[in-house]
Amino acid sequence: MSKHSAARGLLAATMAFTAAGVVFAAPADAGCETHDEYQYCDMPIQPDGTFDRCLIVFGYGVSGVGKHRDGRLKCYRIDPSKFYPWGEPRYHIDP
Repeated sequence: MSKHSAARGLLAATMAFTAAGVVFAAPADAGCETHDEYQYCDMPIQPDGTFDRCLIVFGYGVSGVGKHRDGRLKCYRIDPSKFYPWGEPRYHIDP
């Protein structure tokens, strides 16, 4: 492997990590609570009292240049007048 191809591989990996951070980053107006392996982010409260919550679960994947962290994103509506999903914060996370 030449020095140029190694440098190109490192550059590609750096760009991929940066892109993954942008894709899974929470919006600026979201309040987030981070734990070791996951993060909850709440969007602003709507007039009816509901809000959207996103769960980002971090995992480990393998790329061509070694191990890297990737994440999975799931967003859903929370209605505080009903039960919160089990194991989640029972309050709105403010920014």
